[in-house]
Formats: sequence, structure tokens, C-alpha cells
Amino acid sequence: MARILVVDDEPDLRETLRRMLTRSGHTVQTFGSGAEALQAFEAQPADLVITDLMMPGLDGLAVTARVKELDPLTPVILITAFATLDSAVAALRSGAWDYLAKPFAPEALRLVVDRALGHRELGTENRRLRAALAGPPLIGESPAIRAVADTLARIAPTDLGVLITGESGTGKEIVARSLHAMSLRSMRPFVPVDCGAIPASLVESELFGHERGAFTGADAERKGLVEEAEGGTFFLDEIGDLHATAQTRLLRLLQEGEFRRVGSTRLRKANLRIVAATHRDLDALAASGQFRQDLFHRLNVVRIHLPPLRERLSDVTPLAVHLVSRFRAEAGRAPLELGPGLLAALAGHFWPGNVRELANVSRYIAGLTVGPVAQDADLPPGFGKGAGGAPLAPAGVSATAAVRADVPYAEAKRRWLEPFDQSYFSALLETHAGNVSAAARAADIDRKTIQRFLARGEDDE
Repeated sequence: MARILVVDDEPDLRETLRRMLTRSGHTVQTFGSGAEALQAFEAQPADLVITDLMMPGLDGLAVTARVKELDPLTPVILITAFATLDSAVAALRSGAWDYLAKPFAPEALRLVVDRALGHRELGTENRRLRAALAGPPLIGESPAIRAVADTLARIAPTDLGVLITGESGTGKEIVARSLHAMSLRSMRPFVPVDCGAIPASLVESELFGHERGAFTGADAERKGLVEEAEGGTFFLDEIGDLHATAQTRLLRLLQEGEFRRVGSTRLRKANLRIVAATHRDLDALAASGQFRQDLFHRLNVVRIHLPPLRERLSDVTPLAVHLVSRFRAEAGRAPLELGPGLLAALAGHFWPGNVRELANVSRYIAGLTVGPVAQDADLPPGFGKGAGGAPLAPAGVSATAAVRADVPYAEAKRRWLEPFDQSYFSALLETHAGNVSAAARAADIDRKTIQRFLARGEDDE
């Protein structure tokens, strides 16, 4: 049965409601204040909340609003001894499912509870179907991606602000689109905007729209991207590049849910969810005054960090298989198998361009491979090579990254350490005309280290 929270400052009524609901098979927790109930709900969401309207501290309307913010599918039933038309209207406007006036019969409460739980079950099933139609939220097997997927599943039904961080190309927009597809707003628009690509002189007009005559060249009124996203998700990519004036207006949008077009005095309401992303250190920008701290805190309610692909190497194979399959299907071509040699080459690459680079390589393989199986010879020319054809030095690969990706020591050494040593010491000796002492001084290492490298080279011969 259901887990129900009961909130009332009258101990006798709390106990009466607990007994009524327990007889129906429900699990019931009771609280004497709205703050206590919300703390419990945030720790573990419930199937239903029943709260008194008039209470010291947080009243029933405040409890209702917060519950609906945390999980829009959780119904709230308000009860009160001071029933009026105005209080009923206020309750329903706050998002309450129903409204009961004290005293009420057990049958009346049971009927309202059953209807509310039926409504929640229907909403939960709709959410599940939407998520199934949207497909898996993310492709990958690493602990980091599994953690991101779990977070998305928990926050998707809410309207909580989300800040997605990570290097360029790690898939921040993919996460934002997955969040939208799993949310209750999935049937409404997903509107992305690259904050760094809009000139400072046009950013306010692009975001919020403008009226005719608002500035030179504004020959007609125009909706902004905020209005285009009405009811859906507004994705602000590279939020760290947003102009200061636009930051101020965006803060009002987040706080009050309203905005003005450029050149207008009329306030317009907006109903949307804002998701932001950045590859920059937004904490440092806010601390230094380069980004509004109040806006940063409004955006940074839930933070999702995407580690670079080199730190989640176990994701390379499933991502490559998925991307190649998708690109082949889009081109109307037969499925393509990825051979072991090709997969080994992909798994051994540093991926400085992250998932974006892997997508480009996958597109090349899907488009140009002849035959049913792609081999390492089907990789783009120069793949994995730096300037002059030398192996690409994996300077960003750390021992921690290799361990987290479950790469065995011998394989990690073969992939990165030995090729890097070979490339580094060869270039070092070439630069210093074979003078081991000069090379050792320049690299700040012992001469024996370079001599061991030279000895290994002689043994290989």
C-alpha cells in the first residue's frame, strides 16, 4: 500500500488520522509541523501528504507548494476547521489535490485518499511510458554514468534547477535532453541556446524578445527564446559566458517566473524549467564577481558533473557501438559490426575531444566502411597520432582514471605509459642532439632514467 505523511499541530487528530489510514493498510508517519514533514519528505518522498491548513510556522499552503516542487506527482490533501471559499481556492491554486473541512467522516477521507492515490499511480505510469519511449537516458557502463542516470531519474519529475558541468564535448546537452525527455514537460518544447554564441548587444532580445521600435532595426515585435520554451525546458549552454545584464534579467525569471521584452513595460509570466551547463569553473567566476552569486545559487540546486571520456574508458565501446548503429540507420544502411582490432584501438585512445570526438570518428566509420565488419584499418587517417605522426601523448590520463575505468595495470602501461615514454624520450634526445646529460638536465630527471630507456630500446632490437 501507500506511504502517507500526516501533518497537523493537534496530536489527537494526528493519531485519529493515523489509525484511520493504517486500517486501510497504509504506512503512516505523523508530524507536528510543516518543517519536520518536509525534512522527512526530502529524505524519502511519500505517495501522499495530508496536511492541516492553519499551523504555526509553515502552513499547509507552504507545505503543498514545496511538496509539488519536489515531486509534482505527489498529491496533497488539505484539511481545516475554517473552511471558506477563499481558502478552498487558495488551496487548489497552491497545487493541492483536494480539500476537506473538519470534521469529516472516515468514509469521506477514505474516498479522497483512494482517488488521490489512483491519480498518482496513473501519473507514475505515464512517466514510466514516457521514459521508455525516450529510450535509455545515457549510454555507458561506468560508475560515473550510472550515477548520473540515477540522479536524472530522481529529479526528472521535479522542476528543480540543474547545473551540468564538464569539459567541452562530454555530452552536457545530451544529459539536458535526457532530463527533458524523462520529465513531465516532455511533450512541450526543449529550447537550447548557446550563451557564448550570441553577441552581447543582442543577447537580451534573443532571450526575452523585443517590441517594435525597441531599438534600431526592430521593425516588428518578436518573441524571445523564453517564450518559445513555454511549458518546456530552457537549456542555457555555456551559461558562464552570459552577459552581465542578461544575468540580472535571468535572475528575475528564476525568482519571480516573469520577464519583460526589450522595450516593453509589460510583465509576462513564464512557465518553464531552466537547465544550465558550462565547461568553466562557475564557482570561481561567482567568487571573483565575474558571475552573479545569487544567480549561481539559483542555478546550482542540483549539480551533475560529467567526467571526461578518458576517465570513463569503459564507456567507449558501448558508446561507439551505439553511435555507429545510429549513423548507419540514419543513412538507411545495413548494421555494421565493430571488430576487436577497431574496438581495441578506440579503447586505447586518449579522446581529447571527449564524446564529441568519438561521435565524429563513429560517423566516419559508419559512412566509409565497406563490408559487414569494421576493422582498425577503417579508422580515420592519423587516428591516435599527434604532430609528425607520433603517438598522441595522453598527458591527461591519470592513474586514478585508469583504476576507475577498471583498466588492468599491464594494459594501462601498454596503452599510455610505454608509448608516452617512447615519444617523450625520443623527442627529448633529438632536441638535445643525443646528449644524455643535457637531456636529463632539461627534463629535470636522473641520467639513469634516460639510459634505462635506451637500454630497453636495444633489448627490443
